[in-house]
Amino acid sequence: MESSDREATQYRILVLGDGSVRTMPLVGHKWIVGRATDCNVPLRDPTVSRRHLMIERAGEEFRFHDLGGSNPALLDGRAQKQGVVGLGQTLAIGLTRLVIEARVRPTAVTTDLQPTVVLSREVEDDEVVGVTAPDSFAATAARVLDRIEWTFADLGDLTHAAEPLLELALNLTGRRSGWILRCNARGAIETLASHNIGSGAGVATLPEVVLVDAQRIARPHLLTTQEGQVAKQRLVIPIGKAPDGMIVLENAIDGAPMGQELLRLAHSLSSVVWHRLQETTERLRLRDELQRLRFHGTAAHNGLLTSTRLQEVRQTLRSLSGSHDPVLLTGEEGTELEDLARYLHAESPRRQAPFVPWNAARVPQWRHEKELFGDGRSQDGAVHRARGGTLFIDQFDRLSVPLQEVLLAALRPRDGAAMPMFVMATSSTAPPSEWLSPAIELLPHHCLAVSPLRSNARDVLALAELFLSELGCSPSGSPRLLTERAKRLLVSYAWPGNVRELRLVLEAAAAAAADQPIAPRHLPPAIAVDATGAPVPEVATLADLERQHILDVMQRTGGSRMRAAQMLGIATSTLYEKLKRYDIAE
Repeated sequence: MESSDREATQYRILVLGDGSVRTMPLVGHKWIVGRATDCNVPLRDPTVSRRHLMIERAGEEFRFHDLGGSNPALLDGRAQKQGVVGLGQTLAIGLTRLVIEARVRPTAVTTDLQPTVVLSREVEDDEVVGVTAPDSFAATAARVLDRIEWTFADLGDLTHAAEPLLELALNLTGRRSGWILRCNARGAIETLASHNIGSGAGVATLPEVVLVDAQRIARPHLLTTQEGQVAKQRLVIPIGKAPDGMIVLENAIDGAPMGQELLRLAHSLSSVVWHRLQETTERLRLRDELQRLRFHGTAAHNGLLTSTRLQEVRQTLRSLSGSHDPVLLTGEEGTELEDLARYLHAESPRRQAPFVPWNAARVPQWRHEKELFGDGRSQDGAVHRARGGTLFIDQFDRLSVPLQEVLLAALRPRDGAAMPMFVMATSSTAPPSEWLSPAIELLPHHCLAVSPLRSNARDVLALAELFLSELGCSPSGSPRLLTERAKRLLVSYAWPGNVRELRLVLEAAAAAAADQPIAPRHLPPAIAVDATGAPVPEVATLADLERQHILDVMQRTGGSRMRAAQMLGIATSTLYEKLKRYDIAE
């Protein structure tokens, strides 16, 4: 894991379809492509299967395997069940095209400490109206800026947007090297994109006067400096109002625009780049909000908000959302442990990254280490898949103490590594000191106890109403209801299976009740008892009483409808309708 964190080369996948482009970083070594929401690369293409394709990375090679999708995978137009897709090749499934690209992290910029002398500064002269030849480099660049159309792109981060913008700036101004820099809230300079021909990877240097003048002059300018024995000219383009960043371009090619012609072009370029970065920033903010709301409004989230007994736990989790300290959740079997972990993930800055749940009780103990860390050849274990997001381990007490210590070491934060938030959960009644390793006990962590469902009668009824509303209307279209006696029974029951048991009981009761309100007779025998343990006597409905009364009268009259109608005091036609309604044989 440490070696992969140090890799300078990163990979991303471009998803092209419907006139849009989505850019997604490829983290890990295995990805599932399809329409299912739990796919690593989710698609919105209706012609794609839910789990259509698997892509695996082995070193610098990417292999794909068809998972039985409805449409075959096309590699450069040829149908293939499996194969190797190279960087830049097009892999098509359905109406969607996939392209894998490699990208190098932008080189950081530091200020150069060697003596620098400013030889000249040139800004755009508003009083001079320049005449640009229609076939000149600058005129062609201006026409490109006027006519450029941007394809909608759902980008992985701001650097993905800055890279093509820097390439555009270099091509239009005829420069070989450059940077797009952003000034963050703390005043530090952050590199969004870099292209530095002639220098190796590492840290790029700029004279401090370049950064100072960009913020002081706050308009495009040509800066010529003497740095040691070398004279350098740079085009500095502040972007934003403060300014909030800058474009620095240098190393002009032959025939590149210069002087006032270049500065007029830089003015238009500044506006295009800044608006594009603003649009991307807003889109990323909206996407981040959407990711948070994906959990908000779900049945699990509504259940957490409905529960009054979880109010303090919710508040604590919100306060821990920005922390990296592990969280331990304890509660009885069937309580909302995983839902609370998802709530923490949705409220945290890590919500864009994966939430990876893993239950130690569902896996044989001899497979625990492989499931968590992979098989050594491909890092597809739960720890690696959750990198940068949240790792939730249920039944954590089932892990051996040595494996707990290995897991803790793997999750310890490292410089530059996007480690997952670690949430443990257990339904064990033993105190944590009996099954937690000493290393985890000494580590700062937060332990939250989740109360059982029986501790709050209001939760039982509130969650019951929520679960019934999720089931939808009854076959007749009416809402699903609980009788008052059924409510009393639900409240008095101990609920050893907690919320999970309540949901299952109501699903079965709703199916049994059909169009009728859920009554004690629709509940399991263990619940349909009074507080003393005696069975609750059934109270017949008016429909039941009427049906039985008609049956008795029909038997006394020997099945004669006319005599039965006379005894009942109703018309013969009315009796016939009731016989049909109650399915009584004549």
